[in-house]
Amino acid sequence: MKTLKKVLHITVVLLALLSACKEHDLFELEGKRDYIQGSASSSVLSGRNRVKINFAVPNSAVKLVKIYWNNRQNVKEVQVTGTGNLSTIISPLTEGSYNFELIGYDAAGNASVPYKLSGAALGASFEATLSNRVIKDLYYDENGTAVISWEAAGQALEMQLNYTDQSDVLRKVVRPSTADTTQLVKLKPGELSVNISYKTAYLPVNCIDTFYAAPKEQTVITGSLKALATAKGIDLGNRIFYGYGGTNYGIAVDGSPNGIYTALSKKEYNMGQAYWGATRWVRAGGSDFSQLNTCINWFKANNGKAWVTLLTGPDNYMPDWFVNGSFTPSEMDVMLRNLVNEMMESNDNKNKIDIINVANELFNNDGTYRTNMRWNDMGWEDDASALSGTDKINLKHPAFVGKAFQYCREKTKAILELRDYNFEQILPTQPYYHKQKALFQLVKHLKARGYPIDAVGIQAHYTLGEGIPGGYDKFKEAVAKFKALGVQVMITELDVAAAKVNNVLQPWNNNLASQQRTDYYNIIKSALDAGVTHISLWGVRDDNDPTWKVGQFPLLFDADFKRKPAYYGVQKALFEFKK
Repeated sequence: MKTLKKVLHITVVLLALLSACKEHDLFELEGKRDYIQGSASSSVLSGRNRVKINFAVPNSAVKLVKIYWNNRQNVKEVQVTGTGNLSTIISPLTEGSYNFELIGYDAAGNASVPYKLSGAALGASFEATLSNRVIKDLYYDENGTAVISWEAAGQALEMQLNYTDQSDVLRKVVRPSTADTTQLVKLKPGELSVNISYKTAYLPVNCIDTFYAAPKEQTVITGSLKALATAKGIDLGNRIFYGYGGTNYGIAVDGSPNGIYTALSKKEYNMGQAYWGATRWVRAGGSDFSQLNTCINWFKANNGKAWVTLLTGPDNYMPDWFVNGSFTPSEMDVMLRNLVNEMMESNDNKNKIDIINVANELFNNDGTYRTNMRWNDMGWEDDASALSGTDKINLKHPAFVGKAFQYCREKTKAILELRDYNFEQILPTQPYYHKQKALFQLVKHLKARGYPIDAVGIQAHYTLGEGIPGGYDKFKEAVAKFKALGVQVMITELDVAAAKVNNVLQPWNNNLASQQRTDYYNIIKSALDAGVTHISLWGVRDDNDPTWKVGQFPLLFDADFKRKPAYYGVQKALFEFKK
């Protein structure tokens, strides 16, 4: 006999001496009968609680084939006319393996020797073992289309997807296993997310029926960054420009196509950060707050919260008359108070500003105070941090810092923030370790002296592929260290820029874009997990600021205002956060 996997070929040679035999004799008189011979076309194909048996009848004398199973307790008769390939379905069958016997009969009832085949009926137990094709990536684009990228298909036949479109019509999409991507057009969005369902179809080898993995619900994040942040109690902001000159679009002077700069600023962020520009400060009064006030009013009308940077800092941020002038400590004290009062009284900003960066970038990398800071001429005060040993970086602190916080508190209830870069580096091997310790000491000093500091801000300008220096766990430790002092920790100027190689800009590609998405996701997730609830990016789109990281692709939108993969990294981190 041939193997059971080959197609049955029945050859019946009827012998005259068996013409009078009855059916019950056939299984006992094997030596008096000819044998049936199998062929390459015989097979048992599996199905859903059924099987299909294929066989061949080459002899026209055969008029009937009986198929037995379950130890001949069950039988199916197949009438035969002529010769050739035949098939029949055995159904219904309980899921499991079966042995079949095929016997051919001529018109007189003479039988051939049984030919045996084995096969299996498949069912719910088999179907339960099937897995859905894995989704590698899924995002909801600006056009209202859900874009799915699939992992390898394996033995899958196709994917069947169901979703509701923007006309409330239930749509079904079937995609073959050869497809690496699937698009669900005009998907109806939810406020934050919406679910679609899909199942994967399989057609097993030597099978006549399709089987399906259990339907799976898949979440599509559809909410804007603003909607997600607001729902999770997060203030997500951006440095929003007033708008002037060249490519520097803004919310007041917006020459972007169809006003997309303003539209994105309104849609994606629930807080705006305005850079005042202290060079507009006039000692005698009449400082130019027009752009700042326009931004603040726009924030309050469209985003909800207004964040202002900066009030005091190194000389490179201050006007020439201040840097190059000659003033007594008392005169500088009056000047500082007047500056605060003028800003807060203008436009009723004392009641409109939610956060103000009171002092910015005070330290050198080794933790000492900058010498190019004219504000230091107001004098110094002894350290009150109570730290000692290597934790005590500075013996004295600039008097203007505490005074600036004090004068701001006298005019506003806004959150008062102290800002610098890289002070999240808490490992002794890191280059800014002493700077971190110095800022920690200053916060303790300010607290001990009763100055009203509310928050510290990490500028967070990171390099693509490097994440947060020292790792995400150490970042969380740094946040916890400062929060233990009774201040909030904020991310104030976040971006992730592509590095230059030998000081040469590198072309953007898909691998860099994917890495940037991962970096943004990990940074935002780590910050949220650490309890950071105020996060501001340092711009809406790449290259909007001609003085900042041009050609290094640092932000969530490209120069043409298109979402980059980084956008979806931030979106995913916000969606997953459990407040």
